[in-house]
Amino acid sequence: MQSDIELMLRTKAGDDGAFSELMKRHYKGVVNYIYRFTNMRDNSEDLAQEVFLRVYRSAKNYRPEAKFSTWLYKIATNVSLTHLKGRPKNLSLDEIEETRGDIEDRRVPITDDIIYRKEMKEHIFKALEFLPEREKVAIMLCKYEGFSYEEVSEVLECTVGAVKAYVHRGRMKLIDILEPHLAKGGGYGV
Repeated sequence: MQSDIELMLRTKAGDDGAFSELMKRHYKGVVNYIYRFTNMRDNSEDLAQEVFLRVYRSAKNYRPEAKFSTWLYKIATNVSLTHLKGRPKNLSLDEIEETRGDIEDRRVPITDDIIYRKEMKEHIFKALEFLPEREKVAIMLCKYEGFSYEEVSEVLECTVGAVKAYVHRGRMKLIDILEPHLAKGGGYGV
């Protein structure tokens, strides 16, 4: 199996099949990241397509200086931020609640533990809406996308120390916001 960088270099050379393979590998993850970031189910697929369109258009300038996923999620973050800047800022908690979560397979049987975890995830993602932009991005990339601090520093164009501070401050704020929910049944997800 070829690495993402090899596939991107093949895309740069004009191989559309390599680009299709990159999309297969990363499309669902980018859609879910955008969905969690923007809180808008209807737009997440369109925005993910915009991300991959930008990747394709930028292929001729691609330089493998960092992991492909770091570059990809930097583009996804920028597309999400641009989209959010044009969105009304006064969403109610009810509107946030209506659209929050992952795009998931609805055929999976539901148990009490799954319901509790889903409820906690919803509370966490509601709380993320109230964090400053950089803290939100740092937590989402570190916690939910598995990026290292170094990779997040490349996405946010800041130092590793700044990323650690964003994650720490964001987690402390999330704990304060989520404290009533965490006391009910454990400490999932923060």
